[in-house]
Amino acid sequence: MKVLVPVDGSENALRAAQYVLQMAKTHSLVEVSLLAVACDYDAVYYGGGIVEQDVLNQRCREQFAEKLNEAKKIFDEAGVTVNSELRTGDPGREIIKYVNENGIDKVVMGSRGLSAFSAMILGSVAYKVLHGVKVPVTIVK
Repeated sequence: MKVLVPVDGSENALRAAQYVLQMAKTHSLVEVSLLAVACDYDAVYYGGGIVEQDVLNQRCREQFAEKLNEAKKIFDEAGVTVNSELRTGDPGREIIKYVNENGIDKVVMGSRGLSAFSAMILGSVAYKVLHGVKVPVTIVK
C-alpha cells in the first residue's frame, strides 16, 4: 500500500507523519512518500517596492526543503525508508496531482497547516485534497 503524507512543518503534519510511521512499522507492505509543496509567487509588493519572485521562490523552496527533511528525519530515526519530493505550486493541486501520478492508495495529512487564514474547521488544503482524490484520506488533528 502506497501512503502519501503531505508535509508543511505544522504540528498536525508532523502528527500525521508519526501516525504513518506506526503503520509502516507494523505493516511491512506500507510504502511511505512525503511531499512538500513550496509556494510559488509571481511578485510581491513589499515595503514600497517589488520583491523579486525568484528571491521569494528560492527562499520558500529552502524553507519547505527544511520542513520535508524534518519529517523525513522521523522515519530515518526509526529505520523506515521513505520517498520524498519537493514541488512548487498550489499545495492542494500538487498533492492531488502527485496522488494520481504515483498510484497512491491512501493520503494521511494534518487537518490544518501553517496558514492562519486556512485554520478554520478544516484547512483549505485538506478540504481540497479530501474532495479531489479518489482514495481514502485520513485527517490527523
